[in-house]
Formats: sequence, C-alpha cells, structure tokens
Amino acid sequence: MDFDDLYNRFIDSTYDRQGSTRNPAKILICTTPRTAGHSYCQVLRQFGLGIPTEYFQWQYALPLMRRWSGDETMDLDGLGLRAAVYGRHLLEKRSVNGVFSAKIFHDNLQFTRHSIGDDGPGSFYVFLSRRNKVDQTISLLSMLHTGQPFDSPETLPGIPTLKMLSEKIVNDTVRHIFSAERSWKNYLATIDSGRVAHVFYEDFIADPTGNARTTMSNWFPAFDPGPKAEAESRRYGHDAELKTIIGRQFGGHIRRLWRDLPDA
Repeated sequence: MDFDDLYNRFIDSTYDRQGSTRNPAKILICTTPRTAGHSYCQVLRQFGLGIPTEYFQWQYALPLMRRWSGDETMDLDGLGLRAAVYGRHLLEKRSVNGVFSAKIFHDNLQFTRHSIGDDGPGSFYVFLSRRNKVDQTISLLSMLHTGQPFDSPETLPGIPTLKMLSEKIVNDTVRHIFSAERSWKNYLATIDSGRVAHVFYEDFIADPTGNARTTMSNWFPAFDPGPKAEAESRRYGHDAELKTIIGRQFGGHIRRLWRDLPDA
C-alpha cells in the first residue's frame, strides 16, 4: 500500500469505529520532521492502540470533518470554530481498545487542545527526536525538494516543493527543526514526567516493535499486543542519491549551524 492509498483510507469511512469508551486514553506522538513518526503510528496500529495518523493537520481534519458533519462547504475557519465537535468525532470514531492515538507537530498543538481537551492523567506523550541533526536536516531538505516523504512516487498533500536549495533555505530548515524541538521540550517539561517518553529515532528504527512495546508496557501494564507481525522501520532509500548530493553541497554548513546553536 502506498502513501496515497493509506491517506485516502484514513479520510474515508474505512477506519471509522463506534467507540465503546467515552473517555479513551490518549497517546500523542509528538514529532519534529523526519523522526519516524509515520512508522511509530504503524507500530501502534499493529498493537491495537488506536488508529493513529496526523488527525490535526488540516489535510486530514478538513475532509474528515466535512464528511462527519455532512457540510461539504466547510473551510478552515469553520473547522477551527468547530474544533471541539471534530474532537468528539475523533474520540468516538477513531479509538480502539479504549485508546485514541495521533501524531502531532508542535504547530498542531493548539488545535489539538481545542479538539480533544487539555492534558490529563489519561494522556501519554511519545516525543520523537533525532540525535543526528545533520542527517535529519538533510532528510527534510530532500523531502522539501522532492515532495515525497516515503519510498514511493506519491507526494504529500499540502507540501510545496522547492525547485532550488540555497543557504537561506538550509538556514531556515535548521531553525525550524531547532525551534520545533525546543518548543516540544518546553511544553513537555510541564507534563508529569511519568507520562512522557523521549524516544530517539536511531533507537526506534533499530527495533521498532521492541522499542514501542517497552514504552507502552510502562503505561499500560495489562498491554499485550499478541503475536503481531514485526513492524519495519528503516531509513528511506528512494532519495539516497539526492541526500548524498545535499550532504556534499551543504553538509559542512549544516554542521556549523547546529554546532553554533544552543542545546535544543
């Protein structure tokens, strides 16, 4: 299944459920770009812990809310005004085994809170980040250049592609990653540390199922995913040549930028 097929399934009725829990536990996968958030969602789905995807990105939220509300004319302003209604639909229709889960970027946090409410004892947070910020930056630059986030020719709806890369774009990309990670750390520092797991991309892709299983078992002692197929997570290979070119052209500059920034 390629990304386009998976995206279309998430916004139609294929994954709609009738929730049996009025107040499900919430697992929020807090990401910065290119930290294996898509793969973490795949593992949770295999575990039966919700049906996670990027529900708070407008590319998902708007078509879902249009379908659930029956209002095909709804725009982004209307979606914002009815965020709480959208959230009730999400918790009812996209919860599994008493769990709702979603992947969010920090830019989505305000809409997330308006939709499903503020933090509470039933909310759990997986913060994904990468140790190797140079590789993360190069990966994001490659995606912005091709518009292709995964190993397929499909482009991600709503992402503009950059025809040319420049030092300014590199600078902006580093600042974006740095700012997003710092914002997540500042926010998550206000949450009970027992409900926050900081997971590094490098550790997760080495053993996706085992890594996620350990985190989920800490929060859900009765958690038992059963004999599920092993999840696969790896570095995407479709843009390997482009990443090499970007690294040769801008690698030194990216390393200097990250070296001169304070710890995120």
